[in-house]
Amino acid sequence: MKAHHVPYSSLNIFSKLIEDYLIESKKLMPYISSFPSIGSIKHQSKIKLKNYSKNSRSKLIEVLKKQYSKINYSKEVKNNLSLLSKNNSVTITTGHQLSLMTGPLYFIYKIVSVIKLSNQLNSKKTGNNYIPIFWLASEDHDFEEISSFYYKKKIISWRQSQQGAVGEITLEKLNCLRLFIDEELGVSVTSKSIKKIIEESYLSSRTLSEATFKLVNSLFSNYGLIILDPNSKTLKEVMIPFFKNELFDQGCNKHVSIQINKLRKDYDNNYKSQVNPREINLFYLKKGERKRIVKTKDGFKLSNSSKEFTSVSMEKELFKHPQRFSPNVLMRPLFQEIILPNVSYIGGSAEISYWLELKTFFEYNKTPFPILLVRDSCLLLSSQISKKLQNLNISYIDLFKGKDFIEKNIIINRSKINMDLQFLKSKLESQFKYLEELVKKTDFSFSGAVKAQRAKQFKGIDKLEKRLLKAQKRIFENDIKNFMIIYENLFPNEKLQERTENFFDYYDQIGDNFIPELIENFNPLNKSLTILEFK
Repeated sequence: MKAHHVPYSSLNIFSKLIEDYLIESKKLMPYISSFPSIGSIKHQSKIKLKNYSKNSRSKLIEVLKKQYSKINYSKEVKNNLSLLSKNNSVTITTGHQLSLMTGPLYFIYKIVSVIKLSNQLNSKKTGNNYIPIFWLASEDHDFEEISSFYYKKKIISWRQSQQGAVGEITLEKLNCLRLFIDEELGVSVTSKSIKKIIEESYLSSRTLSEATFKLVNSLFSNYGLIILDPNSKTLKEVMIPFFKNELFDQGCNKHVSIQINKLRKDYDNNYKSQVNPREINLFYLKKGERKRIVKTKDGFKLSNSSKEFTSVSMEKELFKHPQRFSPNVLMRPLFQEIILPNVSYIGGSAEISYWLELKTFFEYNKTPFPILLVRDSCLLLSSQISKKLQNLNISYIDLFKGKDFIEKNIIINRSKINMDLQFLKSKLESQFKYLEELVKKTDFSFSGAVKAQRAKQFKGIDKLEKRLLKAQKRIFENDIKNFMIIYENLFPNEKLQERTENFFDYYDQIGDNFIPELIENFNPLNKSLTILEFK
């Protein structure tokens, strides 16, 4: 596969906040531990290891051994599980929801980014072992967000009525994937591989969490990726003092709000927070339900429920059943950084945006704040499409300027006439200068007529230029139609390809080399979008 790299700075795909982060604006220094580099991650490793408890590592290894005892895994995973128990081992982490069949492509790109960065760091022989981690967001309860995926321009959807943490949803009625195997998959080698992956994950598992664990393991086990399902009583026992503080002192709300206000001030009130904290940033988790904990005058209650707790009964519940307490999107990073010996978190731009709200909260909890990296992005295109783009004289950077810009450029580049009529304004300008001199020599009432006529003439040239463009568009209609087919392929529904298309659609076209090519060509420290051309 041919690879091209386009700097993020050339593309208009991020918010001002993330653009500033990528250019390492000093304005953001108060909100981070350090900007990402090999050196800064090496330094962060020392800080983390000084502050990471033996108890957390012991509990982590205990849970991972239990979770991996249920599946087959590679010697690379076995080696990394062994290394993770050592006191010089740290982690590079990403996480995601349990999207059906991995959902959009960026699910895969996040994992490849942590594997690549871990490989880069391990090759430097820093004295630390860097272990790639995938954190399963098994406690999320928004099923609609994870219930479908695209395959060959079709939406494959899963309909079911179970509620609560998505990881605990049982799979008895996962008919959509059985139909997918029968109706969508062919007889090619890759189609047979996809069928086998589905059968050995979704069709051989009791819950969605178990199935996603097996699915990700089947794709990335050979690269030593460690997968963790954090929905564990053992892990949450470590979090009891932090959850207690959240219930009774509301530290997250206080400190995240302070940081959001500072960001607003630094961005002249143009900053819009990615996530706003609740008064209490915990859910109550039981079979079939995940309800927000709300503070009341006399204690606590659960949202959309009659269930109430006194302060005493809530504290008893926490100490007896810590597994019933589930962090929300702002508490989850703290949970992750307490449990893991983590030095860097890799996420999408929206994730990095809400992580930038959290440093003050981490300081309050005396927990090192990890180094943040924006995950790799990628655009996949066939060699046929690449040749068509060359024939149309469209660069890769042009693709990100929008279809209207490119359509206009196709017409201008193809036209044998000059499409720019702005030179006529220069000629008019000299004529109106003469009229303006006349204004000085006659009654001032003449001035209004001159100004009105000037505006009308200049506006008329702009209108004529648009009409000329429209006329030329008819001449090059076929070229524009061909481009629109390409554009829809690369930007379905005018979104980045990675936010819509599914990994298995491209795996079916590219084959077993797909993931190795991603790992070879990604570089999360490079701050560029990767364009991969396949045959």
